[in-house]
This record gives sequence, structure tokens and C-alpha cells, in this order.
Amino acid sequence: MDSDNVYTPVSGSEVPGTQSLSRAAALLRVIATRNSVGFRLSELVAAVGLERPTVRRLLQGLMREGFVRQAVSTRRYFLGRTLFELGLAASPDFDIRGVCAPALERIAARTGDTAFLTIRSAFDSVCIDRFEGSYPVRALTVEIGARRPLGSTAGGLALLAQLSDQEVDAIVSANAQRLRRYGTLDVSRLRMMVRRTRTLGYALNRNDITEGVTGVGIALEGRPVLPDLAVSVVAISSRLDDNRQEEVAEIIRAETALIIKQPERSRS
Repeated sequence: MDSDNVYTPVSGSEVPGTQSLSRAAALLRVIATRNSVGFRLSELVAAVGLERPTVRRLLQGLMREGFVRQAVSTRRYFLGRTLFELGLAASPDFDIRGVCAPALERIAARTGDTAFLTIRSAFDSVCIDRFEGSYPVRALTVEIGARRPLGSTAGGLALLAQLSDQEVDAIVSANAQRLRRYGTLDVSRLRMMVRRTRTLGYALNRNDITEGVTGVGIALEGRPVLPDLAVSVVAISSRLDDNRQEEVAEIIRAETALIIKQPERSRS
């Protein structure tokens, strides 16, 4: 992993006694960014900015607890089963995916393209659901569970743009090196995309990350009980010209309004 892919290094300002915990959490977040292919030890060392023996020791501890696993054939590290089990227990009191799924399905059906549900996780966004439309050429740019820097997807951009200028500056600066992994995305382009989102009233990723792919996103607002969520539609760019971008944004906006109005669906 070259220096352009370095994850934000672990700071030395942790509360006393929590340094190892913070470092272990940073490792887990890094692995989550591309858990489908995993990480080599050398890549994790570069990503978190720690010494190799320290990273190896942390990984060994995480593997003992089931938080990380290592593939025998490739020696790559992946998230472990224990995290999945804990995640089930840590789910909110209401079913976020269940609440949003009908709206996502209707969006995909009406647009013919892929609809995504995105949640904010600190300086990142995570895809937690998606529905595919009927159009034969699909833009499946983000897998469910994929973690990316906030702003590097249409949904993540919608979430970033609703924050204060101070928060945007902090997040974009912290993710500066990671952004370069995504096409031509960099700090300058992302700041421009945030300004454009605020002007348009919806997030627009128009060939800014993946050439030939355009995404439109809307953040859910006005329901404090929900976490920071956004709904987006992504398609090949020929299907999302200026007029259709507005049309798709209105479809998403109408469906997110319905999500906000409906009662929570309890897990109990």
C-alpha cells in the first residue's frame, strides 16, 4: 500500500489507558474498508502508521477474541465472526433497514437503477442496503457493508454536505490521503462537490469518482431518532443527464419524506 492510501494515523492524545483500545479500533476500521479482499500485514502497518511488531501484536489479540481472522492461503486479514455476532446485538431498537427497504425498493422500481441506503460512521459512510433496478446495465459501485471516506459516494456526500463548515473541514482534512484511492477525487474536488450539493439541494457525483458513473443522493432530515442516513441512486452517466438528475432527486426526496413520517418498526 503506497502513501496515498494511508488511513488517518492513530493519534497520541488518547485518554490514558485506552491507547491499545484506540489502536485496535483503528485496525478494525481499516480492515472494514475492503473486507471483501482483506489486507496484508504490511498494508495495515502503512495504513495505521504504527510499528510492525505493534500491529502484529494487536492483530494476534483481535484474532484470539474472534474480531479478526486470517486466511490461511493468502495470509490476509479480514473482520471476524465475533463482530458480526456483536453487531446483531448492537442493532438499534428499531429496524432501520426494514423501515427504509420499501422506499428503496420503490425508488429502484421507478428509476430502473440501483438505490442505496447509507449511514454515517464518524468520518466514514457505510452502505447498509441496496436494491437493484430493472435497467440491464447497473452501477453496483458499492457493496453492502462497504466503508468509505465520507463524501466518496453520493449518499456519503449528501451526509457530508449537511454538516457545518467546520465539521466538513475537519472530515475532509482527516480523509485527505484516503480520498485519492477513489478515481480523481481529492480535497479540492470534494469541497467543490459539497458546495454544488448545497446549491442544488441534493448530492451529485457526476463522473467525479468513477468515470461514466453518476449518483444522486438525499440525506434524511427531521427525525432525531434515526441515525445519519442518506438514500441515493447510482447509474451509468448516460442515464442521468441534467433533467433526469432533477427527476430522480424528486423521487428520492418524496420517498425519504415517507420514511421520516412512518412509525419505527421495533425489533422486539
